Amino acid sequence: MKDIYQNHLDTADKIQNHSEKLTYLTSVLRSLLQTAVISSFEITKNLTPSDEVDLPALTNRFCKPSDGIPLQILDTLAPIIRGFVAKNYLHGWFEITNNIETPLSKQLTQWVEFRNKRPGHGVLDSKITNEWSTKTENLIKDCLTVFADILPALTSVGGVLPLNKFEGVQIKAPVYVNNSAIVVLSIIARKGTWKLKGQLLSLENANEFTITLEEDNVFNTGGIKPISEYDLADIISNNKSYSFFHNIPTRQTDTFEGRKVELKQIQEWIDDEDSRYCLVYGDGGYGKTTLVLEMLNLFLESQYDFNEPLPTIISYHTAKMTRWTDEGLVHLTGILPVMDECLRELVRCFEPVLGHEWYSVSGRQLVDKTVGVLRANKLTRDDVLLIIDNTETLATSTQEVKDLGAFFKTVGKLIGRVIITSRRREFIEATPIVIEGLSEIEGVNLMKRLADEFSARPIQQAGEAKLRKVSAQLMHKPILLEALVKYVARGSSGIDAAIDTVFKKSNEDLLEFLYEDAWQRMSQLQRKVFLTLIHLSSPLDQNTISRTCQEIGIQHTEFQGGLEETHFAVLTDYGRTYTIELVDLSQRFFLQQFGKLDPSEKEKLKAVAASVDSYAAEREQIDKEYKTDRVAEAFRSEYAKAAKVYVDKGDVSNAIDMYELAIEDDPVNSSLHDRFSWLLLNKTTDFEYAKQISEKAVALDRSNCDAIVGLALVHYRLGNVSDGDKYIDKARKAGRSFSFCLLRKAIARYYQAKDEEIIDKKIEFLEISLELLEQAEKNNSRSNGYDAKNKKDIQRYQNLTRRRLSTLRSKRTKMLITGAK
Repeated sequence: MKDIYQNHLDTADKIQNHSEKLTYLTSVLRSLLQTAVISSFEITKNLTPSDEVDLPALTNRFCKPSDGIPLQILDTLAPIIRGFVAKNYLHGWFEITNNIETPLSKQLTQWVEFRNKRPGHGVLDSKITNEWSTKTENLIKDCLTVFADILPALTSVGGVLPLNKFEGVQIKAPVYVNNSAIVVLSIIARKGTWKLKGQLLSLENANEFTITLEEDNVFNTGGIKPISEYDLADIISNNKSYSFFHNIPTRQTDTFEGRKVELKQIQEWIDDEDSRYCLVYGDGGYGKTTLVLEMLNLFLESQYDFNEPLPTIISYHTAKMTRWTDEGLVHLTGILPVMDECLRELVRCFEPVLGHEWYSVSGRQLVDKTVGVLRANKLTRDDVLLIIDNTETLATSTQEVKDLGAFFKTVGKLIGRVIITSRRREFIEATPIVIEGLSEIEGVNLMKRLADEFSARPIQQAGEAKLRKVSAQLMHKPILLEALVKYVARGSSGIDAAIDTVFKKSNEDLLEFLYEDAWQRMSQLQRKVFLTLIHLSSPLDQNTISRTCQEIGIQHTEFQGGLEETHFAVLTDYGRTYTIELVDLSQRFFLQQFGKLDPSEKEKLKAVAASVDSYAAEREQIDKEYKTDRVAEAFRSEYAKAAKVYVDKGDVSNAIDMYELAIEDDPVNSSLHDRFSWLLLNKTTDFEYAKQISEKAVALDRSNCDAIVGLALVHYRLGNVSDGDKYIDKARKAGRSFSFCLLRKAIARYYQAKDEEIIDKKIEFLEISLELLEQAEKNNSRSNGYDAKNKKDIQRYQNLTRRRLSTLRSKRTKMLITGAK
């Protein structure tokens, strides 16, 4: 559609009258903004958690669009999508780029102000018309640059293709009608039918039209994707227990060979408190990332004893900026946006979704803002360890490299200690750890281990002298040694022929060769899993892949075995779970293989994909309301863990003592206060103390949904129904389901009726309770997961309330009859 809007710009350029030109350009910009909003709605609905944004409120506002609404909506959604989907979403919206001199959101704000002041409520003279005709044209050009990734491509017959850069999200709402872009006039829903009224974007024939939307349209919103957050790790170092938060992926290989000297160097650097920077550098393919992740995972496994103080947060960020496109491997550069992202990644440990203010600042301003967050959480630069991987992608020119070094210096001085991996020697005074090729014997040992694993007989039979020579020919690079072993294991050729083949391959050709090689060795069921995964709209994580394997009829571990042998995907392993991202080149390879299947087999695999997507959506909807991260957050200290043990044993007295010690030890932990309040509320009668602790939990973290609910329940228990309702409503905004909130209000009124002495008041409260329970039942649509528990409670209290109402009404009738006599 980008070409469509460019054609409209060309048409406008031919208009001589500036007033007519401005009017037409305004319509083009209006259509372009609406298309961007609709794409953002679809991405938000399909790829982000529903509890992070009130999407129904935004779509409802868009149903009667004005020129200012798209700006407000994109201001809200861009940070959400950047937090969960693509960190460079609408790059240029909040920030200056090489192509955008003034942030697009700022330009559009000026345009909206102009529209309201002059055409809307004032007078347009010729000077202002000429000026804004040029400004609007330039604004549309900037929009086409910033919106490039979310403007869908079109088929030859006018169909809208999925957004390939956003997991194949399909734009279901109409944005292209009768071979024309459109302007949305209104969207209405009547008797369950959704209709869109609009006009064709045309200078000559702007016909109005009405289209009936599918029932599952973007304006019938539903949430979707969970967030991967920092994990809390417990380790032993020097016979002492430590806890810290991290987002470290697990090691990249279980065939790690050599590098003992380099591992020792990194360990010594961590113990050197006077050194703020460590630079791990060397040529591509030598295993810099593999080395650092091996060390970090050994640390997680308590394999190292480090001197105090140990970091409180370890934040891993990869600055690798490569994308597979139709033109091959494209390197994306630009120092500030990506360097800024490593700081935003750190702040996400405290705020998973960053507001737009985090994207409108850069450089030193962002550093100062990050320092403020650390101070607010009572952390210093000694509490943070940053790992920034593949930094060679962040700068290309000499000046950029110098600027990058200055940025590293500022980050290390104010934010935390820094481990950097790069293919070059960065412009910074850091402890250098050079990564060169493996030694000859390490290369030999690696080939032997891989040969045993893949049954590469020519290598198993080769003598050490031959293997030393081979290792030297392949520059002792682990990635090439692995490729060689796999090639030898697959074919019948000897080592020399295999080396010739490997050397003739470029990086891209090598990957293509590995795909074909691995595909031939895969079982039929393993292939079916991959051919199904390319049709999933859900994230490719442990749950969706496991479900796909179940549907296909293959064990999950068998599929994983096939995956580990290939370069089909980038796998990020977090220990308990993992995600994969299929390389674009491999996706095209899979699509070619899929095209060779007969039609019936294609339909079967598509049906499996649809079933898995349905399962994933249901699972994510269940998980989003109740998260376990706050429980882990609460019990991070030894006193808190002891308190939990006593609670589990039923020893309330000792549990209270331990909780009080835990709060002294960790006074700013909102989740810890919430768990303590729960104990006081449910296991004691000291409700005022529970209220005091709950209020502190909410004060410490006003977004802690569990704490808000806890404070509401305390108020209900104390008989403060109105205050309880106030906090339940806040819990609703914080993420609890409408059905849950109605249920809690109903239960409060059920018990309030018990405390009333006047029978009419009792009946009144019970009638309100029953009405709330009926509303809760209507809004509780699913019958499994947490909603199933709510449903049982709803039915239980409905029965109790009806029985109690029946008894009281009979009693009141008898009282009236007796009184009448």
